[in-house]
Formats: sequence, C-alpha cells, structure tokens
Amino acid sequence: MKKNSSAGLLVLLLAPAVLAQQPQRFAPKALGQDGRITLTPAFTPDGRTIYFAQSECSPIWECPQTLKTSTFGPAGWSTPEPVKLPRLGRADWPSVSPDGSLLLFSCAVPRERHRGKDVDTDFDLYTLELNDPGAKPVPLDEPDINRIRGGKVRTLRYVNNETAPSLTEDGDLYFWTERLDGVGDRDVYVARADGAGGFLKPEPLPAPINSPGNDAGAWVSPDGQLMLVNYSDRGGSGGTDIFASTRTGDQWSKPANLGETVNSGYEDFSARLTPDGRTLVFTSDRPLRGQAQGILQVWAIDVDDVPELAKQVAFNATGAGQ
Repeated sequence: MKKNSSAGLLVLLLAPAVLAQQPQRFAPKALGQDGRITLTPAFTPDGRTIYFAQSECSPIWECPQTLKTSTFGPAGWSTPEPVKLPRLGRADWPSVSPDGSLLLFSCAVPRERHRGKDVDTDFDLYTLELNDPGAKPVPLDEPDINRIRGGKVRTLRYVNNETAPSLTEDGDLYFWTERLDGVGDRDVYVARADGAGGFLKPEPLPAPINSPGNDAGAWVSPDGQLMLVNYSDRGGSGGTDIFASTRTGDQWSKPANLGETVNSGYEDFSARLTPDGRTLVFTSDRPLRGQAQGILQVWAIDVDDVPELAKQVAFNATGAGQ
C-alpha cells in the first residue's frame, strides 16, 4: 500500500496509544467502546473521519448494529453520531472509496425485493454519497452482487450474506460472502470494474486466497496491492488470525500470518491499515486486563511493530507487488 500525503498524520492522531509494542484499544473512551461491541472503522483518505458499526449488546446478532461516525479535531475524536439511514438495521464493516466520495457498507434491512421470498436476516452491499446530505443508500444488486438470503438458504450458515466491501482506485469491488456455488464455506470475491462506472459479475478469488474452508474478513488497500484476510484453519495463535497477502499482476501471494504480536488465542479479524499506511487496526474479543472474558473491540498497533506486515507493506511500497 503506497503511503499518501497524509503520512504521519495517523501516528499523531493515535499517539500515545500505539506507541507500545503490543496492540492497544483504539480511542476507547472517545468512541464509547466500554461495554459496547465495536467493529473496525473505515477512514476517509485524510484520516480525520471514521465510520464504524457499534452494538449495544452481546451476542451481536441479538440487537441492531448502528453505523456511526466520528471526526478528529483539536479536542480529539468527536462523540460518535449515527449515520443517517432511512431504516435501522444491522450495519456491518464500512469502507470509504479511495476518492472519499462514497461510503460503502453492508446492512441487513427489509427490502421490497424480499416480498414473498421467505427471507431471514439478509446482509447486502450499499453505497452512500458522502458529499450529498440528502443522499439515500443505493444497493449494489447487479450483476449478481447482492443475492437474496431466502427460501432453502434463509438460515443456512452465512449463505448469501454479502459484507466488507473494499473499492480500489481501479474501480474493482472486493467483498466476502458464502455461496453454494463458491469455492468453500466463505470466500473472498472480486467484481471487476466494467469500464463504465459499474461492475462485472463477481468471481471468487482462486487459491491461495480461497480454499474449501472459511476465507473471510478481507480488506484490500486502495491501490489494490495489499490484502488483509482472516483464517482459522491455516495455523497460528488459535481462534481466527489475521494474514497478509500482496498482489503481483493478477496473482495474490500465499497469505502470511502476522504473528503473535497481533494474533492472540482469541478471535482477531477484519484488519485494515490507516490511510498513511503506518497503523494496523482490527477487531478482537481478547479480554481487557483484569477481565475474564472480552467483547469485540477495536485495537491498534504500529505497522513497524509487526515485522511480517512491515515486510509486506515495504514490498508493496517499492512497486514490487505490481
């Protein structure tokens, strides 16, 4: 991931929380993380505004997940405010387009196209224009991006739930989902840009990214050269671990485990880099000090303190990954 002109900004915004060589919670007081499930935020290109999903109860599926936003100012991160959406539902894993004009996210709300389809909770991908205060979310249904989770698959595992969209500078859309015609249980997909502002039909990425198991939680850098992805069955620290892969041409490298500096014996997943490329943020249910059990919270650590990730970022920054 190439570092943009805001290099160093996020280090200042996060200091001193990530100066330690172990992950620290990301702005826990400002974002009201205590006692609330909080998921990895998306950053605007300048790093000064974040969007994230937060839930008031645990387990997460038993109450709404609200999409919230916070801006960094002289006093630090502002008190989070809900993103104004037409309907309340369960929002998930937002991202911001490389040019900062679009918010992309996944959300489960009732839709007209669900009528008569015997639908259960159905996460679909949406975009929202950030420069238009009156904009409404637009579903990314076609071509074959949002599938309906109804009928025989209405409660079958995670089938036909689409989530975690990442849009690249080339206009390619990455996301993950579970489909009966996929490679494995959960897979990372890409819908290539069609050259006219839309997308081609999404396809699952081949090995070594996807496998017969659960391959999910993927985030792709704006330049489309670095992927952070989750695996629970490729060795590591236990639970779900975070891996990194770089792209050379159309081929992604074998994902490398980020190691015990980041990964714990708990669930560690849905990682991404801050826009300056210097800080890793991710979600984990590791317990806080003095607690027997944790809930999902956002954690952060300097990339330089994660040797495997620093190597991957440096490889990409030199252009070797293109």
